[in-house]
Amino acid sequence: MKIKDQFLFALRAMTDRKLRTTLTIIGIIIGPATIVSLDAATRGYSNAATAQFNDLGANTLFVSAAARGFDLTAADVSQIQSLAGVSTVLPYQMLTGSISPGGGSTISVEIIGTDLSNLTKVFPTLSVEAGSYPTPTDLAGAIIGNSVAYPDITDASNVSVNQVLTVTGVGRGFSFGPSFGSATSNAASTSKSFIVRGILNAYGQGFLISPDTAIFIPLAEAEALLHSYDYTGLMVVASSNSIVNNVESELTALYGNDIRATSVSSITSTITSVTQSTGTLLEAVGSISVLVAFIAIMTTEFTSVIERTKEIGILKALGANSRTIMVNFISEALATGFIGGLIGAAIGSGLSFLIIGVLAGNSSISRLPSTSRSSPGAGGRVGGGGAVFFSGGGGGVAFGAPAAAASAATSTVKITPSLTPELILLAILLATAVGGLAGVLPAWRASKLAPVDALRTE
Repeated sequence: MKIKDQFLFALRAMTDRKLRTTLTIIGIIIGPATIVSLDAATRGYSNAATAQFNDLGANTLFVSAAARGFDLTAADVSQIQSLAGVSTVLPYQMLTGSISPGGGSTISVEIIGTDLSNLTKVFPTLSVEAGSYPTPTDLAGAIIGNSVAYPDITDASNVSVNQVLTVTGVGRGFSFGPSFGSATSNAASTSKSFIVRGILNAYGQGFLISPDTAIFIPLAEAEALLHSYDYTGLMVVASSNSIVNNVESELTALYGNDIRATSVSSITSTITSVTQSTGTLLEAVGSISVLVAFIAIMTTEFTSVIERTKEIGILKALGANSRTIMVNFISEALATGFIGGLIGAAIGSGLSFLIIGVLAGNSSISRLPSTSRSSPGAGGRVGGGGAVFFSGGGGGVAFGAPAAAASAATSTVKITPSLTPELILLAILLATAVGGLAGVLPAWRASKLAPVDALRTE
C-alpha cells in the first residue's frame, strides 16, 4: 500500500471514530503543552536576568567588607589600581534619603558620590538624556536617574534640568558586614538640596544599585556632606572578561578575610544553574503527561483492533499482507500523536505568556530585592554595575529601602518566553514518536490475525 493510501486509511479510521480520537488527542495535548509552556517561561526568566547582568559588564566584581572596623582610603585606591588586570578603580560614597517631588508621595533614593566621568565604565549602557554631568568641583550639582526624574505616581511631578531637588533624611544608613543592622557612628539625618544638572536615560534593572533610582553627585560633594574621606567602597573594573577570576584572586590574596568578593559572571552562572535545574524538574512533570498519553493511545489502538477485527479479515482476504495491516495501524497512531503534538505545542506557546503574566504581574521582573533594613527616613542598597564593590566598616552600606512609594521608583525589565523552533519541533516530534511507539503492539496484534478467524468475528 502506498504512503498516500496509508494516510487515507488512517484518516478514515480516525474520522469514523471522532469522539474516541478527539479524547485521545486531548490526552496527548497535555504533554507537549506542559513542556513547551514551562520550558519557554523558565528560559525566558533566565534569559532576562542574564541579559540584565550582562548589561553591567561581565568584567565586574562586587566586594563587600567582611571584617569589623575595615575602612578604605585613597591608599587602597592606589594599591588596587596597581594590580595586574585592573582597569579602573572608582572610590564612592553612598548616602540614602527620600524625595517628595511635587509634595506628593515619598520616594526612596540613593545618593552616590563618585567620579562621574568614569560612570559609564561601571554602567556600560548609561547615558545622559538631558543636561550634563556636574563638574568634579560642583558642590551643589547632581545628575539624577530616570525614575527619580519621572516618578510613576499620580501625586508626584516630574523633575527637570536646573530644578532644585531637596532630599530629606540624608544619612549613611546601616553598615554591611559583621555590624550589619547597626547604625554607623557618623550617621547623619539632615536635608540637602541639589541643583539638577542632568537626567540619565532609563537603564533598567541594576545589581544592588539601580541607576534609575539614584542621585549621582561628585565625590568631593559627598565627602563634604559626610565630613569623611573614608570611602564607603571602591568600584573596580577588570580590563577584560577573561581575567575577572584572576583579579578576584589578587584581591582576596591582598585583603584576605577583610573582604567578600562576588563577580557578575558567577551570579549569571548561578542563575543559569538554578533555572536549568528548575527546567529539568518541570520537564519531568511534563514527561508524566507524555506517559499518560502513551497509555491512552495504546488503549485506543487496542480497542480499535478489537472493533475492526472483521475489517482486518476482509483486508487480508483481499490480499493485504501482515506488514500492510501493521503499517496502517501504526500510521493511525502516528497521525494521532502528530495532531496532538501540533495542537499541544500551539497551546503551550500561548500558555507560556500567560504563566509569565500571572507570575510577574505585568510580564516583567522588578529590580533585585535586597534585605530590608532601613533607618528612619533613610534606606538604600549598596553596589553598582560593571565594578568591584568594597564596603568598609567605617562607611555603612545600606540594604533595602523605605517602603513608602518604593514601587514608584522601581526599574523593571521585560520578560518574553523563549519559544525557539527547536523547542516547538521537539514537542511535536516527541508526541508523534510516543504515538507511534504506543501503536506498535496493537498493530502487531492486528497483523497476526488469521483471515478466517477475523471474518468469523461479529
